[in-house]
Amino acid sequence: MTLEKIVKVLGFIAFLGGIARMGMTPSGLIWGSDSTPELIFAFAASILMAISSMALFMSQSRQTGVFGFISGLILSAGNLMLSATFYGLFAYGGYPKDGLFVNLANSLSYGGLLFATVILMIVTFRAKVFPRWYAIVFLLMLVCLGLPFLGDFFAFFWGLTYVLMGYSIFTGKGISVVTVKKEEISL
Repeated sequence: MTLEKIVKVLGFIAFLGGIARMGMTPSGLIWGSDSTPELIFAFAASILMAISSMALFMSQSRQTGVFGFISGLILSAGNLMLSATFYGLFAYGGYPKDGLFVNLANSLSYGGLLFATVILMIVTFRAKVFPRWYAIVFLLMLVCLGLPFLGDFFAFFWGLTYVLMGYSIFTGKGISVVTVKKEEISL
């Protein structure tokens, strides 16, 4: 399997992860926060997003460089840590008791995801691979995180970023890939 096909498969997984993350918003509004349906969507989305976050970097790696790579790694690790939290809610019936490890893990997970999202938004906007209006969706996600009356829609816009970018990666639509001549590649 070629690298291009792997990136396309990861793009499709990002698309599915975004749909699962978007499903958290209506289920949370209907059944309440931390309800079983919302947590099922959250767990599935976290696993899928952990697997596919590197595709957001790989599809524009030449343009985003080290910062894109770092944001992809942090997004993958943060989503993996979130999935562990959601698994704990299913397996043990509640959030773990506060302690040094739990506080450190939550700080790294949530803070890392926020930091990596801001980096990814900036490098994606500058790379000009995806349509520039995708950055507006990133901003909507961050605004929803910061405003209490929009907090229920945070997961929707977070999922929407993965749906848009995953769809673009999988189909190749909306992506302006810079072509490189064979003479420019030197090993």
